[in-house]
Amino acid sequence: MGKEDVQIQLGAAALAIALTALAIAVAQLLGQLFATADGYRRCQPSVMGAWAKHTRLRWKWSQMRFETLFTTPEIFLWTSNSFVNAVSGQQKTNWDIKWIGDLPGAFATVECLDSELVNPSFENQTHQELACWLPFLSSIRSNERLLQISQSCEESTGYHSHRRPACRSVQKSWDFMAPELLRPLAVTNIGDIAVIVQRLGMKWQAFCPEDGEMRAEGNGHIIYSTLVRSIGPILHYAHENVSPLSVDKYIHELHDRALGGANSAERQFVHTAEVDMMRFGMVPCHSLMKYRQFVMGTINEVCATLDSLDLSGSASKKVRDNRQFDPTSTFGFSDLISMAAPMFRLKGSVYLRLPVPTEHCIGLTSHQEGFVVFRQRLGEYVHDQPHAASPRILWVLQSYDAFKATEPRRWEHLDTEPFYEDFSLLPFLDEVLEAWNQTTAYFERLRESDGLSYHCLVAAHMKHAVHYCHEAHAHIRESTVREHHGLCDWLAEGMHLYWDYLPKIITEMSVDGKRQLPGDLIREAWIMLMFRAFCWSRCHYLCRPGERFPESSRLPSRYWNSKLPVYLG
Repeated sequence: MGKEDVQIQLGAAALAIALTALAIAVAQLLGQLFATADGYRRCQPSVMGAWAKHTRLRWKWSQMRFETLFTTPEIFLWTSNSFVNAVSGQQKTNWDIKWIGDLPGAFATVECLDSELVNPSFENQTHQELACWLPFLSSIRSNERLLQISQSCEESTGYHSHRRPACRSVQKSWDFMAPELLRPLAVTNIGDIAVIVQRLGMKWQAFCPEDGEMRAEGNGHIIYSTLVRSIGPILHYAHENVSPLSVDKYIHELHDRALGGANSAERQFVHTAEVDMMRFGMVPCHSLMKYRQFVMGTINEVCATLDSLDLSGSASKKVRDNRQFDPTSTFGFSDLISMAAPMFRLKGSVYLRLPVPTEHCIGLTSHQEGFVVFRQRLGEYVHDQPHAASPRILWVLQSYDAFKATEPRRWEHLDTEPFYEDFSLLPFLDEVLEAWNQTTAYFERLRESDGLSYHCLVAAHMKHAVHYCHEAHAHIRESTVREHHGLCDWLAEGMHLYWDYLPKIITEMSVDGKRQLPGDLIREAWIMLMFRAFCWSRCHYLCRPGERFPESSRLPSRYWNSKLPVYLG
């Protein structure tokens, strides 16, 4: 080998070494540059599923480093006819809003979230690194599908203002993530997550967002919070473990549970904003009322509501006095629900269940005793004073008897929860709904022609209704109780007392506004008011008679529609 060949070989070796050193140096430089992309490894498919495809790096020349940008969902409740984003209050045209569930009909105007973004692979669900909001989205979609199975679609029920879970994609920078966080966070708000959790069949065991304490469980799900100092409460979600081979079985079990198990009641709710208010101890008001809603979730809110109706304060004082002897007593107050609330049931629908907004939500306008005694006293009035009975009073009597003849058990008493799949009740319920609509038209005409305020009539009734429980028991002790038809004596006596209060109501209502109102007109209006409340009670179901729901079973009213952000980790 010549000298020149040796030099060539040495040169080639030196070049190879130099190139290797250059490659190592470049690799080290790139490694250092990519190491500046803080959080990038935490936004991978093993953590975010298909959402990871939106993760990218952005070079910042001013800082000579990479910035990690990732995308997570913002979850909220939204209606198809809403024009305002539920979280940020911006116009919907500015946001790419998509339904989480597969929704038909009127909801088809908004796209649904891609399946790959909702359903993480079941293999990943066994890994601890998976962000919990991925299975949470999957559970919401499964719940929405089961809701369509157990209910008719919105087109057939006529509802177009359902509040359904929706989301939009939000791009974030890891630069603004707290150092304690290990996974990218999804965001929602307190008012909506409180409702979504209940729709999944969970019950809130603790709900104190201001203290960072939130916990709910049930129906195979659990959600709890941890407090991060720089952010606030972060929710963590877990559900039943599902292996890849049992997915079909899992969906089948969810379907069975939805139709008759722990979450069956949720399937029977009408998911509108007005119904969701009742979860927070609030009752929306019909347009005939002066106020938009009444708040009655706690005893203090009950008394404040009574004070808004009775400026003298005697009604709220009576409730507080009664509770000194019976801490659970708010009897008489619950009539306000059936008198003030709008009709939630629509023609052709049998899904009548509503959340319980107050401690005792069944008033005399729901009890069998109230129905039977009202019919007795109304019949006696028409018999004793046939010339004083107006056509409207006669219509009430005839309608009552017709409903009783059609469905005697469904009309006069509701001892057990009705069977919501019984479509044979539809003609009867539609007739009751039509009668309620006629009472609405009656009070609207009365307001225009005679100036009688429906709100003032309800207020006058409520002022005296809260007294019936104490006085009924006094009549029993004094053996002056009247006919109770073999039913509960004090409840039957309560409806007798309602009729006894009528002269006082007439006296208080005689001068309503600027017009002098005749007593016969007020009597007719009160009878129509009671019949209207009966119709409302039979078109909805709140709970079994005698059931009590303490304050802890409702969400605090201050969190209704709250946009306070809360994060899912």
